[in-house]
Amino acid sequence: MHIRMSVRMRRTVCCGIVMLLSVFYLYTNRNLYTNVRDKNVSLKLLLAAAIKAAELGGSEVIAVHDQVKFEIESKGETKEGVNDPVTEADYRSHCAMYHSLVEAFPGVTVISEETSKDCDKVTVSDVKDSINNLIDYNIKDEIVNTNDITIWIDPLDATKEFTENLLQYVTTMVCVAFKGKPIIGVVYKPFETKQNSSLFWTWTNHGISRNLQVLPKLEDDKPPILIVSQSHAGQVHNVSKIAFGKGIEIVSAAGAGYKFLEVASGNVSAYVHMTAIKKWDICAGTAILTALGGMVTQLFDQQIIGFGPNDSKVLTQGLLSTMSNHAWYLDKFSNI
Repeated sequence: MHIRMSVRMRRTVCCGIVMLLSVFYLYTNRNLYTNVRDKNVSLKLLLAAAIKAAELGGSEVIAVHDQVKFEIESKGETKEGVNDPVTEADYRSHCAMYHSLVEAFPGVTVISEETSKDCDKVTVSDVKDSINNLIDYNIKDEIVNTNDITIWIDPLDATKEFTENLLQYVTTMVCVAFKGKPIIGVVYKPFETKQNSSLFWTWTNHGISRNLQVLPKLEDDKPPILIVSQSHAGQVHNVSKIAFGKGIEIVSAAGAGYKFLEVASGNVSAYVHMTAIKKWDICAGTAILTALGGMVTQLFDQQIIGFGPNDSKVLTQGLLSTMSNHAWYLDKFSNI
């Protein structure tokens, strides 16, 4: 009897020790399992999250605009001597967009124009619950390695115009690059009042928002219409007139996101930029234009632009964006 009880006790003690060791092993190696879990990511989920993040940022921008007063700071002056402002809206939008994406996809690199400031005052939403927003689109998913993904966000494009109440130029943008190539682009116009004209998105070879599916095209035999920056123009006006003649039509506008959409919508034939520009300004627009069959390259050396985590955050070789005849435009500028 005592021998049997002793054996049972030993078995019980051994089982207990094994269970404790198992729990201890799982606890000490929890990061290993987390890394395995987060090694791959769904691009369809990233698309839905990117759309949601852009909308969340837009809501913060609207909320700040609706205040009687809001804080405006300065990052200094650009090389062109233009004041580079940053506002409470930039920071709040950044907090909502950046932290919602980082928390939803902890293994993915997220690059933002702004830094986190007073983010404890901003609600960070779960963007993973937004996948149902794509239920009306027949989109097949694709699973990729997390290390191949870089997300670029611009929490408030056209900040200067935001402070001047030129709200038609204001956008929030999210871009997903795979191995340095933009494949998902989201541009959201928070102050757009027309139905179905506020949110624009594409996922190359997978899906396009309905407001981008049927777009007019400029006739190739008509004189080119160029859209350029109104605050960072540099020599683009003079150079363009030399390249195309005095009859060229040049439209000045603010916000890179706005200008990319003008090209995609057929309102202008090319977006030309000659001064330095940050890549979070152009990543989403590049993704949208290329998904629609357009092309975006550096202007001066005609190279494709890289959007990987280790690529430079500043584009210094100019920008050319077109929906057609890209080589013709490059040739015109290269002959100057």
